[in-house]
Amino acid sequence: MTEEIKVITTKEELIHVSADKPFAFVIWCFWYEGKMNENRTRSFEMMKSNLGVPLCLITKENIHEFILPEYPLHHTFQWLSDVHKSDYLRIYFLHHYGGGWHDIKPTLVNFKQVWDVFSDQEVYFVGRPEIEGGAAKVFDSEGNWMPDLWKDLVGCGWWIGRPNTPLSTDMYLKINELLDTNFELLKKYPAKTPFDKKKKSKFSWVPFFTSKYKGYPLPWTVFGNIFHPLNYKYRAHVKRNLPADEKYNAGLPYR
Repeated sequence: MTEEIKVITTKEELIHVSADKPFAFVIWCFWYEGKMNENRTRSFEMMKSNLGVPLCLITKENIHEFILPEYPLHHTFQWLSDVHKSDYLRIYFLHHYGGGWHDIKPTLVNFKQVWDVFSDQEVYFVGRPEIEGGAAKVFDSEGNWMPDLWKDLVGCGWWIGRPNTPLSTDMYLKINELLDTNFELLKKYPAKTPFDKKKKSKFSWVPFFTSKYKGYPLPWTVFGNIFHPLNYKYRAHVKRNLPADEKYNAGLPYR
């Protein structure tokens, strides 16, 4: 019988459960506010029952328990959609704490032994192999198109990473640069729904007249756009063998 793992809610609990580990022994997940629907609630219960690692569900109520005074939330955080709050926080917690991340999706696998992989100091990150068509549609700084390199990448929704690595540092710098650049637009056009994203115009000539079409400025795949180019850059330090369910989403409905 699978033993249900505990859900931690304080930094003191995090320190306690991580005492014999190289970094935070926790799976971070996120649901900012409101009630989870039936599928998400069932998914979270499956995560508690199967992942084998303490969970910390970050919400509007407990987020400040874990935000470091010397590294406050970015000043645009309040204006982000819930999707982009999640993207920001998975980078924040990776860089400052380490540990795992799991979107609130059903799973039957166990992550407990993955922490042993990090006895090798050269391992920064462990994820599941990316699928064809799943890579962020961006170029890296060398002009490499990420969708062409999907076999060298890992996915964005489930992973475990070491904190304070060159990978996490670059990710943290990039997300802050993105938010700094978009400060004025985010202030003027804050997210109105949990799923807001930059709208694409139907007209090919719009880039020459963008001032007429301003709005919420961030694209849907903020995390992937930052992560996949850096995943490729640091691919020698990224393992692609995180345990995965035999069926996508453990065979349950996506939402």
